[in-house]
Amino acid sequence: MKFIDEISLTVKAGDGGNGAVSFRHDYRNPKAGPDGGNGGNGGHVYFQGDEQINSFFSLSSKKTWAADNGTNGQNQLKTGKNGESIHIKVPLGTIIKLNEEKPAFAQNYKEIILGEILFPQQTLLIAKGGKGGWGNAAFASSVNRAPHYAQKGRSGEKFQLKLELKILADVGLLGLPNVGKSTLINALTNTKVKTANFPFTTLNPQLGVLTKGEQKITIADLPGIVEGAAQGKGLGLQFLQHIARCSLVIYVLDASRDNPWQDLNILEKELKDSGFTESQSKQKIIIWNKVDLLSLAKKKRLQKESQLESSNEKHFFVSATQRINLDLLTQELFESIKKNQETVTFSSPLHKIYDFTVPIDWQIVSLKPHYWKLTGSFIENLSQKYSQLEELIQHLKKTNLSEYLQQKGVKNNDVIVISNQEFFWQYEKHS
Repeated sequence: MKFIDEISLTVKAGDGGNGAVSFRHDYRNPKAGPDGGNGGNGGHVYFQGDEQINSFFSLSSKKTWAADNGTNGQNQLKTGKNGESIHIKVPLGTIIKLNEEKPAFAQNYKEIILGEILFPQQTLLIAKGGKGGWGNAAFASSVNRAPHYAQKGRSGEKFQLKLELKILADVGLLGLPNVGKSTLINALTNTKVKTANFPFTTLNPQLGVLTKGEQKITIADLPGIVEGAAQGKGLGLQFLQHIARCSLVIYVLDASRDNPWQDLNILEKELKDSGFTESQSKQKIIIWNKVDLLSLAKKKRLQKESQLESSNEKHFFVSATQRINLDLLTQELFESIKKNQETVTFSSPLHKIYDFTVPIDWQIVSLKPHYWKLTGSFIENLSQKYSQLEELIQHLKKTNLSEYLQQKGVKNNDVIVISNQEFFWQYEKHS
């Protein structure tokens, strides 16, 4: 199965159903009044965490995800049926962003993050369904006993999204190709990661779970990093984002190579040159693998050299194939992760609803003297909500539109066009 850790898609919540215009016709009372029902609400679009999924492969064949629309209201005060919501299953560690093009003039442009999925069954509401419109019965009053209009349903929210995955693992394994990372994760976790005596047997991040009683540690094996990776060689750097959430990073070295210290320098240099600074701030452990292939003299020399290192990283000399010192390594991993967990708290709730209100972004354009066109997503949403022009105008006058129009030079009795409807603008008189 192909590993996909970034994907773009469109989500569309359902539109609300229209309200109905209807009147009761009773043989005893032929003008019994309005009985148009309200439209049903559109369905929502949710994202939900699923720990059984580890990439976006299952989403890759579908570019648009849409919830159902609400149905229209009917006579006899019957409310339309609400649209079915959809739940999009994503792996833990998913970051949901608005997929907007960076403006050419932007200096400090920042992507808008709508939410993150960090826990199993965590649910985020990303696109809200449109409200159903009111039927004419809802508009009846002592002043207007027989309204001949109803409200249109509102459009459901629609977003272009970019999903990015940062795998939720406690430990990340980094190293050059063919140093035994896959063999190590297999030995520690009983995972069946492919191993072979040639580079790049690990083409995608692989996860394994190390258990000790009721305690669990998730380990991520990342593709090997080669010299020149910062300039685009190999596979490793494109997956470095997946150690962003790891609290512990393990550098795996092949102790049987001629100069394993040089390999460590290459690894650290490529990480530094790539600009990936997150690995620098994390706790690290150095693992010297394949010690079963060393002469006693070389093993003692490497151990002495590691003790003379001024860095604070702990060094472990192990053999994944012969299981040498794996018990000591396992104990260290659990102790280190426990210390990190004691200092980290999660404030993110399991369930959070994001309410993305439409910004007031209107624009007024002069088409000719005393003739203007008012546009913007705020205006478009209002024109969908109100089927009667008078209602729309009254709503607009409750906003700061009057102040905006005055600044733009709109005068009393100037004509304003909204969605192919035009009217004479009148400022409110203040006594």
